Amino acid sequence: MSSFNTSNQAAVFDVVLPNGIRVDVRTRAGTAAFLKYSNVSYLSSKVREMRKIQKKKKLNAYDKAMLAELNCFISIIAANAYRYECHDLFRERVAESEVQCWVEYAIEQVKRLTTSESWIKTGDLKGLDEIIFQCWTNMFAHAVPAAFAFESDFFSALADMIKA
Repeated sequence: MSSFNTSNQAAVFDVVLPNGIRVDVRTRAGTAAFLKYSNVSYLSSKVREMRKIQKKKKLNAYDKAMLAELNCFISIIAANAYRYECHDLFRERVAESEVQCWVEYAIEQVKRLTTSESWIKTGDLKGLDEIIFQCWTNMFAHAVPAAFAFESDFFSALADMIKA
């Protein structure tokens, strides 16, 4: 993953579940507990937070760190659900509407990158954009997000980004 610094990475992954239990979602047990007992609308709530931040004309370091943390959180849940063989739990507990919301956000980010001067000039993803790309990679390892990506215009938008 990128070397982009988040403000307090350990705190990002330390989650208090509705039953009061604190888990570290970077672990197998923490990921499984999060998927099993957490609010099943975590994707849309994270997407809402990211959209709110990105409405600003200019992002400061704190905004970028918050976006990195939100993307890292989604990424680590997806990666660990895959790594620790919690595919069924991910599929059962993360509603299709949640995944659809996230895929729509991913498409927005691809389209944003397509017009990014940095991307157009260098073809390199750096900092926050690298983290966002890693999040896509981890989410699309799961069947439902991958299916929505194929059903939507994600890959068409990605092709446009690569051509830019």
